[in-house]
Formats: sequence, C-alpha cells, structure tokens
Amino acid sequence: MKKITLGFLMIFGCINLGFSQNIALNTSTKTIKEDNWKGLSPLLEVNDILRYIYSDPLKENYIHTIPAGYPLDKDIHINSFYGSRNHPVHQVAKFHRGIDLKGGTGEKVYATGEGEVVEAGYKSDIGNYVKIKHLYGFESIYGHLSKISVKKGQKVSRRQLLGKVGATGTVTGPHLHYTLKKNNQFIDPFDFLFLDFESEGISFMWQQKGKLA
Repeated sequence: MKKITLGFLMIFGCINLGFSQNIALNTSTKTIKEDNWKGLSPLLEVNDILRYIYSDPLKENYIHTIPAGYPLDKDIHINSFYGSRNHPVHQVAKFHRGIDLKGGTGEKVYATGEGEVVEAGYKSDIGNYVKIKHLYGFESIYGHLSKISVKKGQKVSRRQLLGKVGATGTVTGPHLHYTLKKNNQFIDPFDFLFLDFESEGISFMWQQKGKLA
C-alpha cells in the first residue's frame, strides 16, 4: 500500500511540477512580450520608433507584436501615399491618413501584427473595415473590404486572414486602404511595410524600398 501511495505521489508531483513550470513559462513569455519594448510605448515619431526597433538585436522575436510587413500576398505596390492629396472622388485637397495598396477584388488581406479586433463593420468613407489593437499603442486599420472574416473581440495572430480586398465605401475602384495609429495619432505606414525580418531578412527588404512595383 505504501509503494502504491508513494508511486502516486511521485507521479502526481511530476505532473504538478510540470504544470507549475508551464504556468511559469507562459507567465514569463507573456511578461516578456509586454515588457520587452515598453520603451516603445510613448514614442510617436516614426524615425524614433524605427530606431528603437532596429537597435534591438532580438527584434525578430518581437516584431510580430506590432503591425509590421505587407498585408497582401504580392509585391509592394502603392497607389496613393500618406499625406496631402487631391481626393479622387471629392476632387478637393484632403489629408490622406493612410496608404492605398493596389489589390484586386477578392484578394486576401492579412493582419500585419497580432492583437485584438476592436472594430469590424462599415463606415461611409472606408467601407467595410477591420481595426486591430496591438501592443505599445499601435492600431492598424484595413478598409474598403469586400468581405470581413473576423469579429469584434477576436484575438488574431500575425498573417491571419482578416478579409478580402474590395471597393466598398467612397472609392473609384478596388484597393486596400491601410492605416496605422500610434497612441491615438495617425502615422505614416510606409516604413512599416518593410519591417519583415522573419520572411526575407532586413537587408533584403530595405534594398527593395526603391523598387516599388
């Protein structure tokens, strides 16, 4: 009887130890993810943000926590840049608070970073759209979608399908309107399109900046 009890305690102890270690590991991972780039949270200037990211030798391990990379499965092709422009529909000068990316109706749109879907719906200007809240004050918005594949409150990972390119809202044709915000302020998404350390390598991606399709 003592042998059986001892064996049970040993087995239970190992299970409990493993369970405790898993909890500790998960907690540690969560803490690292939240705290590793805590100095990034107050930054607003794009150059300061990029300098902070590039200076981290472990950036490849954390880049998935912010909106980085290209949200479409194709070469980078920008139809309209961030900043002042003549609105293609209203024909008046308006500040463009995002980037328009070339895409055909039905092409898949992916999350550029992990986070939580805080909005998924329709607005008259950007049509069907998805808004994701990321860590460190980042938010990404994907507009003019023909289809939305996620729901408000849903957790999404980097490169997870969000919907499909469309021409909903105030547009002249199908494309993806992509917006980034940092601490509730709009920022230029351009440089973030090239932050794709995992798939191509930083040197290659930066060489492509002068080769937009």
